[in-house]
Amino acid sequence: VIYHGADHRNRYCLGGLLLSLNEPSKVLARSKDPLMVPEADYEKVGFFGDVIFTNGHVVDGDTITIYYGASDEVICKATASIQAILDSLELY
Repeated sequence: VIYHGADHRNRYCLGGLLLSLNEPSKVLARSKDPLMVPEADYEKVGFFGDVIFTNGHVVDGDTITIYYGASDEVICKATASIQAILDSLELY
């Protein structure tokens, strides 16, 4: 699961979760650090600055394309390796 949440600096960032297939309420692993943080100007400045939030994703092999909103003004996309995301998660 790719999700958004606020960090200690009140920035909305993206994180990752691995849930149990049979018990989806059970968290198996979670990203310790954000997978994505607001960095670009259009993510940092706008109606709500320092905000990125997920809108959905598409999986193609090991590549995930994440569609996300930024500053409540624009829609963006980013790509990442699914394996790299899984490798960054810590057991919960």
